[in-house]
Order: sequence, then C-alpha cells, then structure tokens
Amino acid sequence: MSHMMKKFPMELYILCIGVIHRILCYQKRCRIRINYQWKDLWTALITLLRFLVQNETNLTKKMNIFDISIQVVNILNLFITYGDTFLPTPGSYDELYYELIRMHQVFDNVYTMGLRYSTGDGEFKDYAQKLNNTLINIRAIIKHFSPKIEQWLASQNLSTPSEDQILEVVRKNYDSLTLKLQDSLDQYERYSEKPKHTQFFTSMVRNVVSDTRQTIDFASIDLQLILQDFSSIS
Repeated sequence: MSHMMKKFPMELYILCIGVIHRILCYQKRCRIRINYQWKDLWTALITLLRFLVQNETNLTKKMNIFDISIQVVNILNLFITYGDTFLPTPGSYDELYYELIRMHQVFDNVYTMGLRYSTGDGEFKDYAQKLNNTLINIRAIIKHFSPKIEQWLASQNLSTPSEDQILEVVRKNYDSLTLKLQDSLDQYERYSEKPKHTQFFTSMVRNVVSDTRQTIDFASIDLQLILQDFSSIS
C-alpha cells in the first residue's frame, strides 16, 4: 500500500508479490490455515492494480506493468481456485467474492487496458493478451453475481444494501456459477541471487560483519572499564 508514486519501484513490488505467492503455494500444498485477515491483502492487491491502470501512460514508457499485473491477478486466482485448502473459514470465500464484486470497476479497467494493448502491435501485446486470459474467472464472478444482486435489490426496493445482505445473495448463488480451472497457478521460478542481487547481498554481509566487529570492540572496551572500576574499588 506504499511507494505508489510515479517513480514506481517495480523490482521491489515483484519481490514482495513473489514472497506472497510462495507463502500461498506453501499453504495450499500443506493445507495450512493461518488466522489472518486476508481482506487486507486483497485490498492491497486491488489497490495496486488500480494504481497501475491510473498511471498506465506514464509507467508503460519505463516498464512492463502487464507482467506484474498478471502476477497480482494470479494470486487472486489462487484464492478463487484453491482457497478452500488454506482460507481459515468458509465465510472467507464469501468475503473474497464480495471484494471482487465491490471493486469490479478496477477489473473492468484492467481488462480494457489489456484489450487496448493486445489489439495493437506494441511490445506488450503478448503480455496484454495473457493478462486478459488470467482475468477470465474474476470477470465470470462479476458477471454472474452482479445481475443477481441487482435483481435482489429491485425486489427489496433497496438502493444501499449492507455488506451482510450482499454476502447472503452471494451464498445463495454459488451453485449456478461456472469457473474454468486454471493450471500452473502454484508454480514459480526458484529464486536466485545471481546475477541481479549478488552485489546487494555482498554489501549486506559486509555491513553485518562491520557492525558485529564494532559491537565486539565496544563490548571489549566496556569490559576493560568494568575491570578497572573493580580494581580501583579493591
């Protein structure tokens, strides 16, 4: 939720998203359910997508925002496809769908951006096509539930429903929802510090060694002073 500025730190975000992806893959594989408010993560991911779309013109001149968008959407797809193996409660699924429906405009804009680049001849054409393919289930969820919600609102003569009311509509309409199974959502490349991050880790280790030496030197001086104090007392 931070560093969302025109000078976008792409590498930092890719590393962070990679960490999140690996944690979710581990949870899926080992069926671990941690007590965490996943809504905070979904909000952060959707906010990131909205930022990328809003600053598309400026960012695409400097970087491939489609690649990071694909990674973000695939994390959401992990929740949609395999969430039953690691989400803490069945109600978490309802909350996920609620957030996707509530923030549908963001996903509509991402799809529109992808469509615009995929029909051109620019360098991001293939990435844009892949991005729109990853959105297929999210768009299916939005298209399935939005009319159901509007129909229910009309029947109840409501304009501003509560979250609980929307969640109830979602729960009652799962059975008629059709999604496509997406492969390889839990696959990722093994991390290697070479060649990009070797210099960073070398510098970090040197700093740790230097700080440790200083700590040892200060501790040695303090010990000498303590011994001197004892000597003077005796």
